[in-house]
Amino acid sequence: MTYRVKALLWAALILGVAVMTLILDLNQGASFGIVGGFSSAAWGALQSDVGCGRECLQ
Repeated sequence: MTYRVKALLWAALILGVAVMTLILDLNQGASFGIVGGFSSAAWGALQSDVGCGRECLQ
């Protein structure tokens, strides 16, 4: 799977979760925490494929 496909799948998942938090009528803080968690997981998963580790952040 290419990097672009993985990024699009994560984006679709994050948007789906955001819609679900609206449907479930969660409060703003809970929605932010859930979507933020998925966003962080996506960033970590996509950065693990780069191979430069912490050096990319410096």
